[in-house]
Amino acid sequence: MPSEKLVPYSFEIYEHGNPDNGYNLTQLHAHDTAFDESHILDLMETLFSNQDTNLEPSTNDKTFVIEEYHRDGNVIEGIVSTGYHGYEAEIRDVESGDMTHLKGEDEAEQMPLYFLIYLPHTREGKPYDNGQTALIILHQVNRIGVKGKLKKHIEQTCLSGVTDYTMKMEPVSTEEVLEKVIEADRVAKLDINVRKIPGDDESRMELVKGLSTEEVGTRSLVLRPEHGGNFQWVKNKAASLKDRDTHFGTIVSDDVEDFTVTIQKDGGRSETFSLLNEEVAMRKDLDSDELRTDAGLITAHSLRSEANDLANDILDQQIVEPVTGTANVEK
Repeated sequence: MPSEKLVPYSFEIYEHGNPDNGYNLTQLHAHDTAFDESHILDLMETLFSNQDTNLEPSTNDKTFVIEEYHRDGNVIEGIVSTGYHGYEAEIRDVESGDMTHLKGEDEAEQMPLYFLIYLPHTREGKPYDNGQTALIILHQVNRIGVKGKLKKHIEQTCLSGVTDYTMKMEPVSTEEVLEKVIEADRVAKLDINVRKIPGDDESRMELVKGLSTEEVGTRSLVLRPEHGGNFQWVKNKAASLKDRDTHFGTIVSDDVEDFTVTIQKDGGRSETFSLLNEEVAMRKDLDSDELRTDAGLITAHSLRSEANDLANDILDQQIVEPVTGTANVEK
């Protein structure tokens, strides 16, 4: 089965060179009358209605087609398909190995991807954070996504004619790495990737200060506690580093390319992230074994439910009206 995930991004527009002067995305004309519409979701609807057939064959080797979209108040959801062209490729039956189709240079395999755009409102019905931030949740399949293409089209279509602005579409970061480790119910796995295998036991011991790694035999060392136990050392080290206002990056050797941890929380839910970063870029890995699928991919109905949960995890539910509802689009 393919690897599928949902990745959230924060979206904002502000005066160029002055990030403190954020634009109210529900009253854009108050900042610049060059906007075609005053509401960002109205602008995005215009973009989506014009992208229903444009494969861009002459301008790019990656397609971008809005197959379907639906707006309900301050939420837009839809299906965008994307694929690569400009080269030939054989399509083969994975069981027999026989070629079933020869993809031509002017053909693209279109991958359908779900998206949800939410302009948060408070429980009193007012734009949250003065309307300065929207949340965009994008579906990825096997690392195939549309973040770059979507951002480009927003700039070229929604912001056409507007000057002296900066648009940001950045991954949403969750709590600090150390805090996540400290609060985890259980540290289930450590994964150390090294540039080269140390040549002696002493070097192996020094990959991570305080952690025995004598059994390094490959470029990727996976450590698990015995009998379903817990790496309490990692939690203790995280607490110690937090007290000293430093991070895990200061205790690994130069031979380490990445140092990831898998934690369990909330009754067994797992999450994997790098300990070398100070914050975690939030994403939601999807388990196709537990969600409804069609033709090998998770359905829009299931993706909408997961996107609702992700949005509500990110935003303060004491203040913000939660995202609810079921999918109005299909793959």
